[in-house]
Amino acid sequence: MNDINKLLEIPYPLLILIAVLLLVQGSWIFYDASKRGENKWLWGLFGILNVPSNLIIYLLVTRMILKTKNCPHCNRNIKKNAIYCSYCGEKIEEE
Repeated sequence: MNDINKLLEIPYPLLILIAVLLLVQGSWIFYDASKRGENKWLWGLFGILNVPSNLIIYLLVTRMILKTKNCPHCNRNIKKNAIYCSYCGEKIEEE
C-alpha cells in the first residue's frame, strides 16, 4: 500500500514530462529503425519502455553490432554478411 501512495505523490508535471520523453524517444527509434531496414515495431515499442537506456541500447546494437551496407543493385540497407538482398532478391557479390 505504501508503494501506491508513493507513486501518487509524484508531481503531475514530472509524469507528463516522462510520458512526452518516452513518446518522443519511441517515435524517433521507430522512424530510424524503419529507415535502416530494422524491425521498426519491435524497436519502437522497446523505445517507450524507459529513457534513456533503451535509446543507448538501440544505438549500440544498430550502429556497432548489426553493421549494414548498401545493396549494389537497389541501394537499400542490408546486413553486412547477407548473401541475398532481402528487398530486391539479387545475389550480393563478395568484395
